[in-house]
Formats: sequence, structure tokens, C-alpha cells
Amino acid sequence: MEQHVFEALQGTLSADDTVRQNSEQALKRLELDTGFPLAAANIALADEAGLAERQAAIVQIRGYVSRHWSIGSAKYEPGPIPDQQAKAQVREKVFLLLTSANRKLRMVAAAVVANMAVYDWPDEWPQLFSQLVELLHGNHDQVQAALSVFGEWVNSDMSEQQLDQIGVLIPELRRIFGSSDYSSDTHVLAVRVFTDCIDIIAIMSDTRREFVDAHVPPILREWIDHILHAIRQPLASSNNGPAILLKTECVKALVKIVIGIPRYIGPHSPAILEALWSQLQELQEPYLHAFVYQDSAHSESATNMLVYCEDDGDANTIDNYLCGMFEWISRAAESKPVRKFFVEKSKDSGALNPTLFFKQLAASLICYAQITTDMLEDWADDMDLFVADEDEDGYRFNVRVSVQELIQSLDDVYTRPLALALGWA
Repeated sequence: MEQHVFEALQGTLSADDTVRQNSEQALKRLELDTGFPLAAANIALADEAGLAERQAAIVQIRGYVSRHWSIGSAKYEPGPIPDQQAKAQVREKVFLLLTSANRKLRMVAAAVVANMAVYDWPDEWPQLFSQLVELLHGNHDQVQAALSVFGEWVNSDMSEQQLDQIGVLIPELRRIFGSSDYSSDTHVLAVRVFTDCIDIIAIMSDTRREFVDAHVPPILREWIDHILHAIRQPLASSNNGPAILLKTECVKALVKIVIGIPRYIGPHSPAILEALWSQLQELQEPYLHAFVYQDSAHSESATNMLVYCEDDGDANTIDNYLCGMFEWISRAAESKPVRKFFVEKSKDSGALNPTLFFKQLAASLICYAQITTDMLEDWADDMDLFVADEDEDGYRFNVRVSVQELIQSLDDVYTRPLALALGWA
């Protein structure tokens, strides 16, 4: 069986269309044998096999799990399902690939383990969670692999019974996030999984109120300190991709917290608002020079600071980070701990007036809401795009739209103070 699978995998890598298509059909036939996933797993683990064949094998297992592992899969195709003994052997071998020295093998294996976990954990694979937590204490590559599994697996479909495991995972994520021993992209993964954990806690906050009340406050005390430390770090003059990605994930976590478990964030809201406001002030001038002003003498240096290339070569910008900050302010603005930063009572009339901060924020929002040079170019090429962008239901979300949504939220809560603040600005 293993030899037949290996030959078919080799054939799928052929440059000859006929050979490749025949091999793909052969793999489909072989998939109907319950011994197929174990044969493919053995090939993926075999150091003596070529790297291309090993990668093809684990990719094939990923598809197999979606099609034949469980009748509950949305992509299930009719055919025999492996028995529990065969599944256990495949799970063991695929899990070993999480420790592979090859990144591609590790990442695909992580996706396969996460997919298996949906069907097999906790009943058929009860040790998986503890195995992954143990892997979080391995080398850097193993930590990333385990975080990748958690990143694809931890979601709102988890039941109330799994909340205790989340309580075990969060301190491990915080340890990784707070350690300089790990790279920025590993920190990003840790924060991303933590954000997923917040979703689960939010869903369970009513049914497991005692658990949440006991665990969330100390969790937030530790996490928010580290999150704000990352947010406050100044950007360098260039090569800021990892820093911007981390800041963006940190703000996403704060947004999830203020939406999902708002009653616990109150004590931290002033410090969060201070950190975000400091960032908005720090980034305002570079943003204007990079994206708004035409022919600015500082355009190149500002662009180098705020634009970065991802692994696939695509250019990305600071936009998601800014939009995240605006959303957090929008969500938190009417809360009691933050309200005092926006309005104060007039000693004479008792009417609510904007604070100096609110006025300065309004002035900053006007700056960020300006039309960018890219928008002008797009609109010049396509006037229909201009109409679509300026429509209330415009489909392109960007910094300008995010600012407009924040202003609308502030208007709903502080109508008169907002008008005065905008007038002052």
C-alpha cells in the first residue's frame, strides 16, 4: 500500500499533465482504502523520502481528514472511515511532524492536527491538549507549531466543559508573549490565540459566572500590562512589519475584551485610552506625510515607517492598527471609567462640555479622515468607485471610514460635546 501511495504522490509532482492527472485519480482510488492515511503518514515521516513527496503526503492527509475522517465533516465523501486503532496511529505520526525541522511540514501538520481535534477531542484523543501544552515548552519551532494548532482549533465551537483547559492555556500564552526568548511572529501567534480564548470566555461568561469572575480579573491584569507595553513601543524608521503586526493583534485583543467581557475591563480602560491616544498622536504626522500630502519632502521616510511587505510580497500598511484603535475608542467611549475623559460639567450651567482631550481627539480625527492620495488616484480612474466609497454603505473599509464610524458613535453618546469639540478643532 505504502509503495502505491508513494508512486502516486510522485506522479502528482510530474510536469507531464497526463502523468499528473492519472496519479491524482490513483490517489482518489487509494483514499478508499482505510490503510491509506497510515501509509501517507509513514511517507510524510520518512527522512529518506524526498521533501516534495513528504510535503505532498501530509497535504494529502489534510484533504483525507476533511473527506473521510468523520461523517460529521462538511466535506465528507462516501467511503470507509478508519477504525479507532488506525486513527490513533495516524494521529501519533502526524503529531510527530509538529517537531519536524521543515517549516512547511510543521505548518501543514498543525492544520491536520487541528482538523482531527475537531472530531476526535476529547473523547478519542483526550491527551491532545496536554501534549500541545507540553510542546509549548519545546524549542522555538515547536512552540510555533503548537500555537498554530491552537490558532486553528480554539474557537467558539468549544463547549463549556473545555473552559478549564482554556484556563490552563492562557498562562502559557502569556508566558510566551512576555518572553524576549521568542520572536515577534511567535508573540503575534500567542496574542491571536489569546484573543480566541476571550471569545470562548465571553460565550461562557453567563453560564460559568463564578469561574469567569475568579479568573478573568487576574488574567487581564497580567495580559493588559504586556499588551500596553507592546503598543507603547515606538516604531523604527523602517522594517516595522513585525512590530505593526504585533501592535495590530494587541489592539484586536483589546477590542475583543471590551466587546465580549466589558465589565472586567473598566479598571484598565484609562490606561488603555492613554496608550492608544499616545499612539494616534505619534502616528498622525507620519500618516499624513505617507498617505495624504502630495509631494511631501517626508513622504519617503514616512512610507518606510508605515508600509511593510508581508511574506508573500504584498505591501501592507498601518491601516488595520489605526482602525483597531478607533474601534476600541468607539466601544469604550460611553463606559463610566472613560466618560470623564470626554466630558465635564459646566460650573455655570451644568451642561456637558468637551474636555481638552475630546477637543484634541476631534482635531486628530479630522486629520485621519482626510482623503488619501491613493483614493484620489482610484477615483480619477473610476468615478463609480468614488460614488461607492462615499456612499453610506460603501464597501471599502479604510481609515477614513473607521473615523467616520467613530464620530457617529461619539455623536450617539455625546451629541452636543462632540459638536463643540469639532467646532474647536
